[in-house]
Amino acid sequence: MNARQRGWLLPPMAVCFALGILLGRISRSPWYAAAGIAAGLAGCLLLKSRLRFAAILAVTLAAGCLAGFFAFRPSLPEAAEYEVTGIVTDEIGTGANGQVKTVLSHVTLNGRPFSAGAYWSFYPPEMPAGLSPGRAVSFHASLYHPDGASNPDGYDFREELLRRGITVGLYGDGDLVISDPAFFSWPGFTASLRHRLSGMLTERMGEEAGGYASAMLLGMRKLISSEDRTAFARLGIAHVLSVSGFHVGVLIGLLALIFRLLRLPQGLRLILYALLLGFYCSLCGSGQPVIRASLLVLLLLEGKLLKRPRVSLHLLSAVFLVMLLVSPAQLTGLSFQMSFGAMLGLILITPYLTRLISPAGRIRRRVWEAFCAAIGAQIGILLPELYYFQQLPLLGMLVNVPALLFSSGLILLYWFSLLCLPVSFLSGPVCSAASLATGSLTAVVRWLGDIPGITLWTRAANLLTAAGVLLLFAGLCRLFRLRARIRVPLAALGVAVITVSLCSFPHTSTEYIQFSVGSADAAVLWDRDTVIVFDTGYHDGVLASFLRRRRLTPDAVILSHLHADHADGLADLRENSIPVRLCYLPEGGDRADIHPDVLALTDSLRAEGTAFVFLAAGDEIPVPSGTLRVLWPERGRVRPNQDANESSLVVRMELMGTTLLQAGDLDGKYEMYAAAPSDILKMAHHGSKGSTSEEFLASVSPQAVLLSCDRGARSSEAADRVSPVPLYSTAAGGALTVRFAQSSFSVETYLPVSEE
Repeated sequence: MNARQRGWLLPPMAVCFALGILLGRISRSPWYAAAGIAAGLAGCLLLKSRLRFAAILAVTLAAGCLAGFFAFRPSLPEAAEYEVTGIVTDEIGTGANGQVKTVLSHVTLNGRPFSAGAYWSFYPPEMPAGLSPGRAVSFHASLYHPDGASNPDGYDFREELLRRGITVGLYGDGDLVISDPAFFSWPGFTASLRHRLSGMLTERMGEEAGGYASAMLLGMRKLISSEDRTAFARLGIAHVLSVSGFHVGVLIGLLALIFRLLRLPQGLRLILYALLLGFYCSLCGSGQPVIRASLLVLLLLEGKLLKRPRVSLHLLSAVFLVMLLVSPAQLTGLSFQMSFGAMLGLILITPYLTRLISPAGRIRRRVWEAFCAAIGAQIGILLPELYYFQQLPLLGMLVNVPALLFSSGLILLYWFSLLCLPVSFLSGPVCSAASLATGSLTAVVRWLGDIPGITLWTRAANLLTAAGVLLLFAGLCRLFRLRARIRVPLAALGVAVITVSLCSFPHTSTEYIQFSVGSADAAVLWDRDTVIVFDTGYHDGVLASFLRRRRLTPDAVILSHLHADHADGLADLRENSIPVRLCYLPEGGDRADIHPDVLALTDSLRAEGTAFVFLAAGDEIPVPSGTLRVLWPERGRVRPNQDANESSLVVRMELMGTTLLQAGDLDGKYEMYAAAPSDILKMAHHGSKGSTSEEFLASVSPQAVLLSCDRGARSSEAADRVSPVPLYSTAAGGALTVRFAQSSFSVETYLPVSEE
């Protein structure tokens, strides 16, 4: 290879290593990657010039594939009961129904050290006294292997934990003992310090301002309300809440000022920068954005010290490779993609944009450069933003510059507040000023965030979107020496391709999707361009995510009854701005024995304009491919305050010559009133023994049975009960999709199901 080829080897190596990780993630064997490494190394020794360049890239691709294979398939201990010890290294979170959850390091299982971290959750009657970050715990628990996504485009809990270095889950708190650690733990120490500093900031500034200070200094975003996080996201400035390059830049500026005043030599400055940034990364929980920013800054400073200017793209590629070598699973994470995407936009696009116009005057030039930086960063994160959030913040370009300027001053104020905490007569005025500034920021963001139409709801990004983004990058990239007559059409073509890729196209098929939501119910009938929701499940985001990613608005929501496991998901639809124009309920469904919170939810929808219609036996709802016919309850027979399951809607769908009986949670006492011959049966009440009797099964005589549940034992019992009719369970197969053709159907499981 010549010098030019060696000089440009790093960026393509970074790309090849990332592609290799993605291939390894879906690969079934590591031997192909190992063979690729061997062949590539032989090519490196035997080939010359460009062929050697290609051989090095081939080795990098194969190495990435090997790293990805093992990163996403870690060696795991057997799922069983264990005596566990560990140190709490994360905040103590609380979830639904009183769930307590956190993360442990330095874990031992039955006295044997476990190399990775563990996710720990349990349901105590009350919060255990003394449980806090940095404390040592010992207890008896069940070890389980976290599940991956079980729904189309669903949340992958397993991969989220892998990105944090966690491979197993622990459930339970038997014989829990909380104590001080018997040895020094750096993760435990920094977690405890972070917790104490956050508590002090909250105490001095107030809960809201202290939460913002903890988020913007220490990376504790969960202390900011979900409503505020949504408002920041709608404005396209959510990045100011996460400790990343911007926050590290403010810290470096503050340190540089202090070092300059102290007249420290350059070598000592670099050592202090490295030590302080390393400590800061640990204090922030070793989050990927802060590590990435710190490594970039240190490499830039090292180049300046040695008087060897670094090429920004090569520095970014080096940091990219280092971080993926340490943790290949990070590649699929939103934070990783957004961080490097923003930096790539700043490096490749911003320099070209700034040269388009040369404003007169220093201030105008600075404003123009800041505006171009905002555009470059926005284009850099466009693909992951559209893929994960399906929204374009239309005000993002306008508010980014003032938001960053104000946030820079606010972060400096937070740092001064933190440094002044030990000095009471100084901390009071400084913390008050920080609290006032925080209130001003949140007031403006909330006001702007409530403006309708400031975000554009799109479909999720796809491969065509990625192609459009690449064309846009090519048109605006400073590395390509293209004339304007080529750049402009290329960028315009990229925008056109992106626009087309995000448009909704007519849906020509008929599908029924039963989502995997545990022992709850949520389903969608997608019949050509008509979307009917059958129950919404818990408040877990599964249904809303499916609809939002496809930019689908329900024509109607049918709730079999108003129990939380069938109706709580309405809150997700509201939070995701998915309108519910029409909602069907069973006759007397709002007068049954149900939880007040669910009634409050339906009252809120009614106040927002949702029309509620009550259904009874004999009612019909037309859809493009057939009819939905209600079989239960009978009109005028529902008593107030009776069990809602007894009046649960039963709907028989007649679609393209095939019938599907949706039995809701109908109790066995009344199921024979709704027994109608059907090709497919959706089992009632999650397969409960109190429903779906032999007599009912004989009357329905289905060819296939669908079951929504989360327990293997219940699934096995139900399979025995309906045998020899095939049973498709969400517990085993994840989401179930029924595809209808003329007088025929097929059932597909989202997860592969082993045949035993």
